[in-house]
Amino acid sequence: MAKPKFTLTSYDPVYVVAEEVRIPEEVIQQQAVNWLNYNVAKEGEEAKLTDAWVDAHCEDFKNVEELLIFIRYNMYRDNREVQELADQAVVCAELAKRLVEDLPEDLVEDSVYAANYRLEEMITRQGMDVETFCASRGISEEQLYADNRQRAIQGLKEDSALAAYADHEGLTLDAEDFYAIIPGDSIDDKAYKRRQIEMDGRLEQMEDYALKTKALKIVMENAMIKRRETDTEWLRYGDTSQDVLNANKQFPDAFVSL
Repeated sequence: MAKPKFTLTSYDPVYVVAEEVRIPEEVIQQQAVNWLNYNVAKEGEEAKLTDAWVDAHCEDFKNVEELLIFIRYNMYRDNREVQELADQAVVCAELAKRLVEDLPEDLVEDSVYAANYRLEEMITRQGMDVETFCASRGISEEQLYADNRQRAIQGLKEDSALAAYADHEGLTLDAEDFYAIIPGDSIDDKAYKRRQIEMDGRLEQMEDYALKTKALKIVMENAMIKRRETDTEWLRYGDTSQDVLNANKQFPDAFVSL
C-alpha cells in the first residue's frame, strides 16, 4: 500500500488559547509545610504554616505569602514538562483541523486496532479484564472502546498534520535529530544507542517519528498563544516557553536559589 500524502490548508503559525496547568493551592501549601519540616524545623519540632512561625524560623521569608511564592515558583518550574505537553496537545489539535485529505479508512482501522491492543495490554498488566476495568471506572465497555477509538483517530490526524508540515517544509534528518527521540543520559549514550538501532535495521522505522518530532518543534516555536481568552496580546511560544510562571518577575526579591 502506498504511503498516504497529506497537505494542510495553511502552514502559517497556529493561534491557540493554551491554558496554564494549575497546581491546586492546597498541594502547594502542603509542599510548603514539607519544605519547612525538612529545611527549617529542628528535630522533634513540627512546622506551622503561619506568619508568626515563618517569620520566627526563616531567614529568607517574613510571612507565609513570601514562602508560598517561593514554593509555587519552584513547583511550577518542576512542572514544566506537564505544561509543555498540555501546550503541545492544544497546538497539535488546532493544526490537525487544517488537514485537507480525509484519513484513509484502512489507516484508521489499523490505528484503532493497535490502540485497542495497547489498551487491553495495559488493563491486563493491572491484573484486570476489560469488564472489571470498566466497572471500576463506572463506564460501559462500549464507551471505553468508543473513547479509545476517538483518541486514536485524533492522534492519527495530528500525526498526519505534522507529516504534512514536515513534507511542506522539506525537512530532512541529521544524526542529532534522532537524539530527540532516543532516551539517554548523555549525547554519547544516545549516539551509542542510535548506532545499535541502525545496526539492528530499525533506524528507517524511526524516521517518520523523528521527522514529526522535528516538525513539532518548529510548529511549537512559531505557535502564537494566549493563556487566557481575555488576554489582549498573542505571544510567540518560542519566545515565552522559558517562563513557566511570571511570579519571579512580580516578586523578584522574594526568591532564593534552591
